[in-house]
Amino acid sequence: MRTYGRLLRHPPTTVSLLAALIGAIPIGMWPLAIVLGALDRGGTPADAGLVAAVFGIGNATGVVTQGALLARVRATRLLPAFAALGIVAAVLLQGDGSLAGAALAGIAIPAITPAVRGRFAGTLPGADRPGAYALVNVLFQAGIAIGPLLAAGLAAAGLVRWAPPLAAFGGLVAAGLLVLAHHGRQPSVAPVAGGGAGVARAGVLVLLGVATAAGFGIGTLQVLVPVRSGAATSGAAFALLALAEVGGAVLIGGRAGSRHAFRLLVGGAAAMAVVYLLLGAGLAAVPAAVLLGVATSVQSLGGALGLDRFVPAGRVSAVFSLQVAMLIVGAAVGSLVAGIMPDTAFGLASVLLGAAAVAALVVTARPAPGVAPPAGRRVHAR
Repeated sequence: MRTYGRLLRHPPTTVSLLAALIGAIPIGMWPLAIVLGALDRGGTPADAGLVAAVFGIGNATGVVTQGALLARVRATRLLPAFAALGIVAAVLLQGDGSLAGAALAGIAIPAITPAVRGRFAGTLPGADRPGAYALVNVLFQAGIAIGPLLAAGLAAAGLVRWAPPLAAFGGLVAAGLLVLAHHGRQPSVAPVAGGGAGVARAGVLVLLGVATAAGFGIGTLQVLVPVRSGAATSGAAFALLALAEVGGAVLIGGRAGSRHAFRLLVGGAAAMAVVYLLLGAGLAAVPAAVLLGVATSVQSLGGALGLDRFVPAGRVSAVFSLQVAMLIVGAAVGSLVAGIMPDTAFGLASVLLGAAAVAALVVTARPAPGVAPPAGRRVHAR
């Protein structure tokens, strides 16, 4: 746990982590705010579903676009500009342009977590990165949980129209904090070592494959757990899954090192495959959620550390954003498959994660390209 204390004593790191927390709140807040707003304006459930789908498409587009731009444009300029679009989205959602507002809201959510993730890859010593990535994951999950609570609270108070402006304001605050954290220092870009490009490409493809398979599993859960277990049990299961993931990230992140990246990735993906196999065989939702939360925390940390192995620091934000987008796409496909083939969806999720674990195992046997800064050395460019 000394790693966490060391990280939190460094002001730029602390401000970056705070930005990650506040930046995740709009991600959790916007979808519910948009749905509740559509219903409040007299829309039908079908109308609410349409605006939610449009928001999801916009969100996936925005994540990939901002991730690609972060490799070329400074986060201190890019993210405030995108966050400002959230104000326009909030205005559109108050009138007749609900679909346009929903799409723009998804695009406008600033990619704070990818930016923080990229900054840490270029500025923190290797020994501190696992703990930093674990803290980012924990704070992201906390922000995702806080967002819907705020939207629901405003709706209960009859103030649902204020939810979009508040979500947009949260994005602006997070972007401002990131500007403050970056003030005076930018992470340097480590060159790609010669002769390892093929291995790096294979490693990135494996990381994207694991993210897609994990997203597919999440999508099956979102549909099948409520259907099979009911509202009360599914709510408890999803809450326990989040708590188990947070607890696993804190415990493992404080102890793991960069050299453990692919052990964690392979082990976590394989464990997730086993849990989905057990779910398909009839394992109850609550114990499965606990097991899956721990396994997911292991896989997520391994994937984060794997980026350092295969991606230059200047490209981490872009590839991380692509991972997030693939997770979103995988979840959408998983939900669709679960609705069409409920009896086989968990088994298919198990197969996909098992295949991803095997692919990761194959890649680990190949020489690393050595793209990350040396462990233990802090790299800054003024």
